[in-house]
Amino acid sequence: MRQAYRCGPLEIWVEADTTVLREKVAGQLHLFNVPWRGPLTSIGLEVRESDEALASCAGNYLVCARMRVDANGSTLRAACPSGAWCEQFADGVSWRIRVPRRAADIWTLTDIESLLSLVLTTGWRALGWVPVHSGTVVKAGRCAILCAESGGGKTSLTAAMIRKGFCTLGDDKLLLRIGDDGAPELRALVHTFNLHPKTREWFPEVGDLERLPTYSEWTEKRKVHPEAIWPGRTLTGARPTHLLQLVRREEPGGVAIRPLTQSEVVSILLHQTVVPNERLTASRILAAIVTTARALRGFRVEIGTDAYREEGCLAPVEAAMS
Repeated sequence: MRQAYRCGPLEIWVEADTTVLREKVAGQLHLFNVPWRGPLTSIGLEVRESDEALASCAGNYLVCARMRVDANGSTLRAACPSGAWCEQFADGVSWRIRVPRRAADIWTLTDIESLLSLVLTTGWRALGWVPVHSGTVVKAGRCAILCAESGGGKTSLTAAMIRKGFCTLGDDKLLLRIGDDGAPELRALVHTFNLHPKTREWFPEVGDLERLPTYSEWTEKRKVHPEAIWPGRTLTGARPTHLLQLVRREEPGGVAIRPLTQSEVVSILLHQTVVPNERLTASRILAAIVTTARALRGFRVEIGTDAYREEGCLAPVEAAMS
């Protein structure tokens, strides 16, 4: 039986042959919970257990931590260390994923996430969108892209700004493109926050997060919907005007801020997306990033431990965005 999942501008039609695979795919694709209007592009995906192996990929298109991707003409093939692999068909909108029969193994499940990510990002790029690993805060026509290393505090700052009257497109996953008028625009993909239980120390309204299950084997964070905590604070789109690079200081103190140069903004934005080796795809991504950077005012924001306990700690950030 085929099941449809809406992931931004894509509609992914999935056929999986085991309960483990169906649940894994559903768990990943259900994360994309922001509805998009208009016609969606259909992608077909067949996911099966198999003893069939794929010759190792050299990574001429892309090399990630647990995935190597080769371009074979206009199609892609990817292989992972667990033996899981995927292949794009010549029509460009059909894929198959094959996993070893030990599909419940934690590393195999992790590799399935990587392969699903490849299917999604390829589809989004084909429609002119650049996936960006960043958060946002929005208020009074101003929209800041929040950039940080994984675990660098994007969600905490987003929550703190929401308490100050800001809205958000999300804390982690966005799509970026240059509109017909030449200006950058952002669209939301995920309206779910990944919050650590200790967040309650700063924002008691989040409630007892310990009662919720962890959302992965690798973290203590819990998955919650911001609308359940701060109603009316999620948006589906915005035009970016600022970039905030978040840096945690492992010492007490509030928030310190300094301007970024445009070249720094370009570099920071580039680190929030994945740029394949294929020239045409890379050039489109780079053009979108550079055009976006030119439209932004950038600031480096250093945040001390327990900064959010201090009343008015966000005043420098609000002033920069005003």
